[in-house]
Amino acid sequence: MALTRETVLKSIGLAVGCLAKFVTGSLFTFNVYQDAIKEKFNYTQKDVEVLSSMLNIGLGFGILPGILYDRFGPQWTSFVGLLVSVFAYILLWSTTKYIHFYTSHLWIMAAYFFFCGVGSVFTYMAALNTNVINFQDKHTGKIVGLLNAFFAGSPSIFATIFYAFFGTATDVEHQDLGGFMFLFAICFGVVDMLCMIFLRVYNAQVPSSSANIENLRSKEEDPNQREATPLIINKLTPLPIKHLLTNGDYCLFSLTFAFASSIGLVLGNNLTVISKSLHLEANNDRLVLIIPITNAITSLSIGIISDYFKKKVPRFTILITGYCGYIVCLVICLIHADKLAALYIAITIAGIGTGITWSISPTIMKEMFYVGNLGRNWGIAILGAALFGCLSQVIFGALYDAKITGNGDTYCYGMQCIRVGLTTSLVIACLSVILGVFLKCKHIKPQNLAETSCKYSSLTE
Repeated sequence: MALTRETVLKSIGLAVGCLAKFVTGSLFTFNVYQDAIKEKFNYTQKDVEVLSSMLNIGLGFGILPGILYDRFGPQWTSFVGLLVSVFAYILLWSTTKYIHFYTSHLWIMAAYFFFCGVGSVFTYMAALNTNVINFQDKHTGKIVGLLNAFFAGSPSIFATIFYAFFGTATDVEHQDLGGFMFLFAICFGVVDMLCMIFLRVYNAQVPSSSANIENLRSKEEDPNQREATPLIINKLTPLPIKHLLTNGDYCLFSLTFAFASSIGLVLGNNLTVISKSLHLEANNDRLVLIIPITNAITSLSIGIISDYFKKKVPRFTILITGYCGYIVCLVICLIHADKLAALYIAITIAGIGTGITWSISPTIMKEMFYVGNLGRNWGIAILGAALFGCLSQVIFGALYDAKITGNGDTYCYGMQCIRVGLTTSLVIACLSVILGVFLKCKHIKPQNLAETSCKYSSLTE
């Protein structure tokens, strides 16, 4: 069948969306240059965790671009992303020219990182929402997985660039932090301009209100589908924000996502801290590549798998499996993290868990709730995840600093430095599994979320 103009334009939008997600994924290279920040500005580990947390909180302010996107579309969302990101990274570049000033003004540096995160989430939302809406429900898993693969794989590329052109892993003192920040400013400027030009909503998969009523009426008349009605009501009917925030399904799902994503955040951003504590920092240039690569491969494959098997394997089952991966990872770290091979295995499993979490969660969000409010709904969820992730990181940093014995030292060595922090993450991982299983069991009768989505998809195609 010949390609239509609309299909070509949507494909171009998907390609630009992948590039945009690739650039926004650069935020997760913080673990690559955090030692440079610590060394240049004489910050403690808790200080560095604050900076990383502010970056993530900024990224978590998805409700702002979500609402803007739902009302004005991808062009204005990308334009705001361009302004905020470029300006924030230029400010970060300037900090390396005034090191003495910023050594005693951590809060200003933290504000810069916060706005870097805010600018990034505007780009993130424009890329994700446009492509999720443009393509039919039967392709949602694949589209989200593909986009997340670029998002997830990005840190490995930027880490390689950093170690190749801005400083080696063992010579922290001479790493060019300012140059790396300036590179980010250029990348965001270019990609946001491309988003403004090429991202358009060509075929919104949002049924009209009259269609909603007629579909719901037909469900009521069919006794075999009545059990799925509560989910379909949410799927086809817009929920005001006050009703959304009091919806038990939404709150519980967002909470499980927040718990799980915080684990991946703590492990990813503190990987070089863990390796340095265990005298394995000479392997950092390889260690920091594992999570992004496994995350990307998992994101791409799990999207295809979840679409193909969604009638037999509910997406929630796949999601909970990813949460269980975090438990396995943390147990390995607590027992054998001081052995390089075991650390490789543990962070590989963490990358798989992160890929599943960030690929399946937005897909479930689209299938459970009204797609016309996807930007707002997913934005609120990632804000909650960012705030909880910030808390988790600060706790990890405080527990790390508490184990430092020497006066004036900023580094701690030995398993005792990270054991309590990893144990805290293990407890959170267990909670995410428990809550995920509860939510799954609450709705999976014989009709599950995957089948619910499949039925709705047949109505819209």
